[in-house]
Amino acid sequence: MKILALRLKNLNSLKGEWTLDFRQPPFAGNGLFAITGPTGAGKSTLLDAICLALYHQTPRLPSVGASSNDLMTRHTADCLAEVTFEVQGSLYRAFWSQRRARDKVDGALQAPKVELAQIDAATGTGTILTTHSNEKLKRIATLTGLDFGRFTKSMLLAQGGFAAFLEAKANERAELLEELTGTEIYGQISQAVFERARDARQALERLQAQADGMQLLSPEAHTALLAEADSLQTTLVELQAEHSQVLAQHQWLQQVAQAQHAAQAADAAHAQAQQALDEAAPALQRLACSTPAQALQPLYQAWQQAQAAHTDTAVQCQQLQAQLHQAQASQHALYHHAHALAQKEAQQAQAALAALQHEQQQVQDDLRTHAAHAQLGTHLSGWRQQLAQHAAGAQQLATLQHDASEEKKHIHSLHTQLAAQEAQVSAAAQAEQQAQHTLQQAQDALAQHLAAQGPGTTLATLRARWQASHSQVHQWQQLQALAAQRRQRATQHTALQQAEQESQAAATQQAQALEHLRAQGRLQAELVASQRQVLAQELRIHSLQAHRQALQPGEACPLCGAHDHPAIAAYTALQPSRTQHALAQAEQALAALQAQEAQQQADLAATHTRLNVLQAQQQQLAQATQADATSWQALCAAVGDNAPGPAGWHDAHALATAHASCSAHSAALAQALHTAEAHEQTIAQAREAAHQRAHALQQAQHQLAALQQAEREAQARLHTVLQQQTTLQAELDAQTAALHQALASAGLPLPGADPSAWLQAREAEWQHWQAAHARLQQLTPELAVQTRVCSAASAEAATWAERSASLATPSDATPSTQPSALPNTLPACTQAVAATAQQLASLQGQLLQAQASLQALQRAQESAHATWLQALQASPLTDEAAYHQALLPEAERAQLQALHERLHSALQRHATLQADAHARAAALQAQAVTDASAAAIQERLHTLEEVRHAHSARLGAAQARLNDDAQRRSQQAALLATIATQTQDCDLWQRLDALIGSAKGDKFRRFAQGLTLEHLLHLANQHLARLHGRYLLRRKATGELELDIVDSWQGDVARDTRTLSGGEAFLVSLALALALSDLVSSKTSIDSLFLDEGFGTLDGDTLEVALGALDALNASGKMIGIISHVQALQERIPVQIRVDKGAGVGHSRLVV
Repeated sequence: MKILALRLKNLNSLKGEWTLDFRQPPFAGNGLFAITGPTGAGKSTLLDAICLALYHQTPRLPSVGASSNDLMTRHTADCLAEVTFEVQGSLYRAFWSQRRARDKVDGALQAPKVELAQIDAATGTGTILTTHSNEKLKRIATLTGLDFGRFTKSMLLAQGGFAAFLEAKANERAELLEELTGTEIYGQISQAVFERARDARQALERLQAQADGMQLLSPEAHTALLAEADSLQTTLVELQAEHSQVLAQHQWLQQVAQAQHAAQAADAAHAQAQQALDEAAPALQRLACSTPAQALQPLYQAWQQAQAAHTDTAVQCQQLQAQLHQAQASQHALYHHAHALAQKEAQQAQAALAALQHEQQQVQDDLRTHAAHAQLGTHLSGWRQQLAQHAAGAQQLATLQHDASEEKKHIHSLHTQLAAQEAQVSAAAQAEQQAQHTLQQAQDALAQHLAAQGPGTTLATLRARWQASHSQVHQWQQLQALAAQRRQRATQHTALQQAEQESQAAATQQAQALEHLRAQGRLQAELVASQRQVLAQELRIHSLQAHRQALQPGEACPLCGAHDHPAIAAYTALQPSRTQHALAQAEQALAALQAQEAQQQADLAATHTRLNVLQAQQQQLAQATQADATSWQALCAAVGDNAPGPAGWHDAHALATAHASCSAHSAALAQALHTAEAHEQTIAQAREAAHQRAHALQQAQHQLAALQQAEREAQARLHTVLQQQTTLQAELDAQTAALHQALASAGLPLPGADPSAWLQAREAEWQHWQAAHARLQQLTPELAVQTRVCSAASAEAATWAERSASLATPSDATPSTQPSALPNTLPACTQAVAATAQQLASLQGQLLQAQASLQALQRAQESAHATWLQALQASPLTDEAAYHQALLPEAERAQLQALHERLHSALQRHATLQADAHARAAALQAQAVTDASAAAIQERLHTLEEVRHAHSARLGAAQARLNDDAQRRSQQAALLATIATQTQDCDLWQRLDALIGSAKGDKFRRFAQGLTLEHLLHLANQHLARLHGRYLLRRKATGELELDIVDSWQGDVARDTRTLSGGEAFLVSLALALALSDLVSSKTSIDSLFLDEGFGTLDGDTLEVALGALDALNASGKMIGIISHVQALQERIPVQIRVDKGAGVGHSRLVV
């Protein structure tokens, strides 16, 4: 990733919009540049802008949004940050902006707007990828491989965090390594392994407990249940056959009773239908009498319609005549009204003409009175500019006076701070001496403790002895666990052997029972075949019953010619239904035997499967036992001379005693190690305190020098402000004299305290003169137009007077238009006159047409009346009254017609149902299925159902117990297989847990952190060799994450990193920072690096060495930006971005 360009606006002291393009000169030719300027000018704001554009936050402000924005320049309404960067040859642009409501400086903050776009390098056009904040952060992290934390530790080393890794304690250094490189995953793996091992062990224990609690039927109980089920099945088949026969008899009795009841109901329904037809006879007679009147109804209706049409047309003629007279009266009223409107418009036109002439005279008088205002327009712009310049100069003069006052106060404050800082430097020197004394005391205490543990004992040898003892304790724990496991496997072996013997016996019994069932099935199949043959013969004999009935004693048989027929009685007595019933029973018994045979085969197969599983489990158990023996020998060899013998796993008490002894020895060593580490921790704390005191002394001295520099800079700024104040006062005096001279030439005095009000008054006078002059020019054409309008209105009034006088007034009608409804304008009145003329013509035409239609309807009425009278005379009806009496209403006639059809249809339908019901009852009576009563049949059915239900319940209970036993046996086999699989899984996880597992995840994490630190030190030493070939970093032998510095100029002597001087610490910190950058960016190429401060502690020689190393990095292709106010660095680096403070206004500017 490489930063190519930066654009920002209104951020901190950098007011306005600024752009830096690192692809253009002078940056294009030299990738090493410095960002310089005085303290507080805004150098770090450039780095804040980069972070803001990419990640919406800065190292100093983790939250910038609608709730707060401390980066926006005061008294501005918007700000922005934009970065163009390159990743693997592709260009992208990241944008962030925020504004205030209504673009007012006091408006509420709005939600920021963000954008990420991909740029076409050839055309420069961009394609927007996203405008959502969260999605933009995810995309940038995906593209660059850097989130905000990794970015600020690999590309942008912010102020105050440059030497964070070097100065961190061991625990803090571990957390930092996890944060940078993601090694927290190893702690999660360690915890996951521990939890999986625990879960696997618990799961195995649950499975074993489940297998121990499973109960099965004994072989004797299983055989007894099978026999009981066979007996109950046979009895149920016999009961079912008898139940079917009795049920058929019960159904026949129910059918006979239902048929008799249906015949009686059919007789009653037929009688009711005949009675309903008789009762409706009078109404049906009226229907027959209305038929002649129904035929005459069309002729009568035609005569009535012709008479009504004649009456309606006569009334219409009268109405049209009245409308015609009324329209003539309205026409006369409209003509007179139009005349009055024309006269009124002529008078109004004359009045408007007089008003325009009066206004013209007034405007001419006003222009003559204020003729001097015509020249204001040429002077106003110059006066406004001169007044604005004078006001700006006065405001700038007040600002300079305020700045001078503030600088004097600042200088006084600096004098006070210098005195306090000198006292602080003295106190820091005393504290540094006390810290060195405390460190020497802690080192002496550690030496005494190690001497008490034995001659030549060091912290490393003590830790090695404890680790060896701790490892032996763990081996004794493994021996105990393995011994318990071997004892458990011995118990499992005995149980598996017993289960295999029981399964062998059960398989033998099941095979014998299966052979017995197969023999019974063969006998039953032969019985079914015999019954089928008998049934076929009986059916054939029964089919010849009609031929046998035709035979007569003494007559010859048509088939054999015999005159004697002895077998007729025997054949007649045959009942095939009984044979069919016997066959059904035999087939049911055969099906039951076949089902029992299939179940027995399934049980035998399950037993063989269980035997195979038991044998496989025994084989697996034997293999596991052999593996345990091998592991036992290996652990015994590792324990040493005190190890138990090959059969020592039987004695749990001896193993526990040896483990306790070893644990006690390890605890004593652990206590001694803990005390030594406590002393070491005290030394580390004392060394840290001494380092902090030395660092504090250096900081105090640096701050004292900075305050002295600040005091000199403040004096220089005060002198500059006073000079600017004198120059500005002279310029203001000259501007005032020039303005006075310009106003005096125009006859105007100088403005008062409010120049803007004076300018507004002159502007108003000038605009008033312009408006009056423009109005005078507009009045001339308006007067000409109004004169023509007056002439036209007078001519129109004369025309309407002539037309109104020529129209005669009707005396026999009133106008339809009232005075209040007459039109208000002359054009509307003209339209109304034309509409009235059209209405008169239309009414005259309608009246002539209606009179012609009236004559035609008179002739049609007379013809229809004659036709009606002729038809009435030809009908059975005597006169019109008889016609009306015989005629039925249409609804009543339709109702009577439907009644006639419904009654005759119902009578026919009930007659058919009556015949069918009597025929069915007779047919059922002829069957004569049984002579028993219905009560006896019902009682027998109830008895058979109770017996059958009792046998079914017993059979279901027996089969349920057998099925449950089979299911349990199948579950046991599956459970044993699962236990074997789970045992292997548990062994695997237990071995893995012993290697890397821990409840807190620290075992594997510590190992991974050590490897990460080794890799980091390797990268740092490479950079350190380029920076300065004297030093080398390495891990301390006494601490997992502690560091030492090796000095090659002092015979490769190793010393603590806290003893480094300021310049040495900076070089080592820079090497570590670059190494961390390489480590974090292992998946992304980092081609830009920004360093904020850190060079102030270097002497001249060391600064040259550091800059030389940075030049080497620059030569490798990296773009490096350094923020510093060190003068020597500014002289050493030719390409600079200078941030200059404004003169007392709190704003800065960029100079490249």
